[in-house]
Amino acid sequence: MNIKALVRPNILHLTPYSSARSEFKGKAEVLLDANESPFNTGHNRYPEPLSTDIRTALSELKEIDPDKIFIGNGSDEIVDQVTRVFCTPGRDAVHALPPTFGMYKVAAGINDAEFRPLNLLPDFSIPVGPLKESWDAHSKILWLCSPNNPSGNLMDAAVVEDLIQSFPGIVVLDEAYIDFIPEVSFLPRLDEFPNLIIMQTLSKGWGMAGVRLGVAYASPFIVTMLRAIKMPYNINVLTQQAALRALQQPEVMEERVALLKSERQRLERELAQFAFVDYIFPSVTNFLLVRFTDSDAVYKYLLTHGIVVRNQSYQPNAANCLRITAGLVEENDRLLAALEAFNP
Repeated sequence: MNIKALVRPNILHLTPYSSARSEFKGKAEVLLDANESPFNTGHNRYPEPLSTDIRTALSELKEIDPDKIFIGNGSDEIVDQVTRVFCTPGRDAVHALPPTFGMYKVAAGINDAEFRPLNLLPDFSIPVGPLKESWDAHSKILWLCSPNNPSGNLMDAAVVEDLIQSFPGIVVLDEAYIDFIPEVSFLPRLDEFPNLIIMQTLSKGWGMAGVRLGVAYASPFIVTMLRAIKMPYNINVLTQQAALRALQQPEVMEERVALLKSERQRLERELAQFAFVDYIFPSVTNFLLVRFTDSDAVYKYLLTHGIVVRNQSYQPNAANCLRITAGLVEENDRLLAALEAFNP
């Protein structure tokens, strides 16, 4: 596959913004290039433009070349930038499999790309045949979320591999929840698939949602294209500092992930005892998709008790479903106690 031919021509030939600091290699002692204040407030300098320290830390942690790593201001920015790089407005199309992450559709709308949804099957597996029939010469991006949000299930690896190999454009595998099941990540196989982009994040397992840091792993060429259109200093100093502190303590993340998985399993056992719970979908993440006999009543009841869950009943194949995140032990206790007192 000629990946270069998939890029929007104007992006392919774009001269990206370049600061003196991004051009300079080495350690400068006097910085007089960026019209910054020289007074050391701790934040008077612009951040390092390519997030090199974070990419180095991730490179060591994930055992991958830093030139294959792109850092975004949350995964949302990466979703938008991938769409902008590969989709010519008013001409190209992206494919997604609802119910799934809503930003795929939003980014398509912002960038005037046709959004072609095809619902997952009732068990939230991929309808491979109809999906392949839906793409054509205008198909540029296929969004695959695995583990999927909001269903919580892992997509079949053989199916994912087949779709990566057969799709005529870029396949983006969103592994936002991969820290809860790291052994199935496609990252070790990245080099096998030149049209593959893998997205991960620090928002879930790493517990850093507030700093807004997403990661894309791809070929150096695709990373170069993403860098060409990013804002000059898209990852601020505070985010870089906080992310580095977290990445230096992977054992803390792993302990917390283990606890959240245990709490998810406890919630699954306890919720199954309630008569108004109709079905709990299998999950490998930090959340459960739960079908109730009357989800609206449960949702409104929990709000009156100061408990917020996510109503997914409007999503395909998710009628009467709420998505419930595994919280701290005491938070889950409060949820279960509230539901114990619920009288439908």
